[in-house]
Amino acid sequence: MSSPAETIRQLNSARDIVLRDATIYPQVVPGVLPVIGISTPVEQRRWGADFLAETFASPVINAEDKQKMCVGSGVLDTLGSYLDRKAQVGDEEDPAVVKSAVQCAASVYPLVFRHTMSTSNDEAWKKMAAIKMSILRRMDTAPFGVRICCVKFVAMVVQVQTPGLIADPRRQEQNEVSLALVPREHAVLKVGNLEAEASGLLDRLLYVLQEDAEDALLVTATLNALSFIVQRRASISNKILGTVLNFNPLKLASRTMSGRDKISVRSMTRTTMTFLLHVLKRNPHHTLGGRIQQHVERLRHGLIQAFSDANQLKRPAPDDPTDGLDDAKRQRVEEAASAGSATSQARIQPSTHIPHGSTVAHLFTLSEDKAATSFDVTAIPHNLVAQLIPPLMQSVDQASFDEAINIVKSRYLNLSKQPPPDAADAARAAIGDDEDDYDPSMTMGGDAEQVLNRLDQMPPEGFEGPGIAIGPFKLPTPAPLTDQEKNEYGKDSVTHVFETLAEMDRDARQKGVKKLELPKGFSRAPVPNHDREGWLALITRLATRSQFELEDGDAPVKQENGDRALTKKGSNFFPSAGIRESLLNYVMENFRARINVAISWLNEEWYCDRVLQEQKGTRGSEDTTPTYVSYTIRLMDSLIPYLDTKDNRVLIRLVSEIPSLPAEIFPRLRKIADDPERVNLVVQALLYLVMFRPPAREAALDALETLWRENEDARKPAEKHLAKWRPGVVEKGLEDKQEIKTEA
Repeated sequence: MSSPAETIRQLNSARDIVLRDATIYPQVVPGVLPVIGISTPVEQRRWGADFLAETFASPVINAEDKQKMCVGSGVLDTLGSYLDRKAQVGDEEDPAVVKSAVQCAASVYPLVFRHTMSTSNDEAWKKMAAIKMSILRRMDTAPFGVRICCVKFVAMVVQVQTPGLIADPRRQEQNEVSLALVPREHAVLKVGNLEAEASGLLDRLLYVLQEDAEDALLVTATLNALSFIVQRRASISNKILGTVLNFNPLKLASRTMSGRDKISVRSMTRTTMTFLLHVLKRNPHHTLGGRIQQHVERLRHGLIQAFSDANQLKRPAPDDPTDGLDDAKRQRVEEAASAGSATSQARIQPSTHIPHGSTVAHLFTLSEDKAATSFDVTAIPHNLVAQLIPPLMQSVDQASFDEAINIVKSRYLNLSKQPPPDAADAARAAIGDDEDDYDPSMTMGGDAEQVLNRLDQMPPEGFEGPGIAIGPFKLPTPAPLTDQEKNEYGKDSVTHVFETLAEMDRDARQKGVKKLELPKGFSRAPVPNHDREGWLALITRLATRSQFELEDGDAPVKQENGDRALTKKGSNFFPSAGIRESLLNYVMENFRARINVAISWLNEEWYCDRVLQEQKGTRGSEDTTPTYVSYTIRLMDSLIPYLDTKDNRVLIRLVSEIPSLPAEIFPRLRKIADDPERVNLVVQALLYLVMFRPPAREAALDALETLWRENEDARKPAEKHLAKWRPGVVEKGLEDKQEIKTEA
């Protein structure tokens, strides 16, 4: 039999292997369990408990693999033996083993819960219940390290046994494990009992903040555990926040503190402040936002005051502000004011003098509050203003109102007075307003003596100097742009165009702008009013028409850089390919709302391809639209992964309103039906083409027939329509089935 050191060395080798390749965890964990069982030396048990805690907390392992390892390989039995060693063997268990076992139990609890919920098998749930009871019994008596791990386990139990949000009811395996996923009539998991147990365990956690506030380790661990529950379980978040807001971590500061007490006070106070600030960061408009902000400020000032006697402050602030809050030594009371005191208003003493050139708003502004002066009153509806003004005017003190009127009168009189003349005005009056005689030194605040000296040196009136012949001036011709500069400027222009479009989208969402109806057709004028619809029309024209003249049928046409865009020899460079890529990305960012943009763009592409055919003189031959077909297929390939069962209108509108349907689009429609949930989506789109688009009827019927033959999930919905449009196909298929059954 090998020694424990040799066994540990071999176990570390196995651990290194699974860390490099996480896919072999399901093979390694069952083989390791016999080596780390209850009868093995303590070194091996410590290694085993750490290994199991690391395995089930690892994010690289699939949740399904974790669930299979937990339920089917004896992991629960090993954890139970670690926690009940005294009852099974009679020896006290090592605290390090218990600590890692509790951490592992916190990781496997949601896995066992999901397994029991989906299989109704109570064997694993009974083992997990025994582990839970063992952990709860030692929660108040174990060493601090184990108690902290118990707090983490209890928080996980509360989170799992509390109803949460269901992101997608159809994909239960992708939803977070919570009580909301358990049916009311489940045979093993009793919803009422589990919810009551979670409520009791939550009260037990909150009891730490209410009674055991002197244990800094437990308080910090509890706050860290509760932060996840507040974030993920909105139904109980207000209860937790209420307890935290009533928690005072500065109680120890009211007495003489030792070094340990000082560390405890700092730790608990800063952890509480971080907890509350994270709540505000995740939800700035929280209903308890005012109380949270006040409590954070109170804790911050209390922490400073508690340690100010220990020379933590270089110069303590005076009790009362001196010299009326003198600007030279005043404190930043605006930043330190709490949210609750923001409503209190100090008596204002506005100045009666405002500089010349001030606006009407400056004339009537009597407050120095930036929030009040920057508020846009035009955003308030007129009917609401009419209701608010009478009661507000009645509540104003008459003496204050008269004083405000006198201040405005004084300001108006000061502005009405003629400003004193300056030297610059005098010089300007003497030499006139001719821009050619501008002299910077005369308008930059020079004194009157310098101005008069310059006036004395000016020639007398009517004096004409000798004529000076001025030759023609011509700027040098700029150097031609290189290809790299053209590419850079082209990319910058594309970015600027779509930034403008993004600003229009934001303005439309904020202001609720009603879309304007533009003239239809290929000859409409783009951007008549510089609105979003006109800007989109301009972008599509830039992408499709900017590089060739539609009227010049003899213009030579070529392809550049693999792009099928049309260019004339000698024309300026324009990145039409970049605009097309940006258009495709713009549509895919919100394809349900922007499908009309895609349809307009593809219509422009088809039109330009057809015009190109006329220029080449190939209109009589087979119609070819390479650019249109290429981007239609690309758009379809980009849409397929994101189409949902509710997107039937989007798909039908796309295939019905584009100018032509390439043959390559029908195999992609059939590919959508590979998902059983989207079969009806494809059948409805093909049926629409059959009924309302006769040129594509035969191709759509061929696709529907292929779908009926090759896809079992689509056979029944497709057969109903094929029986009407191609009855012979369905009848022959039924006869072939009957013959096969007869031969069998």
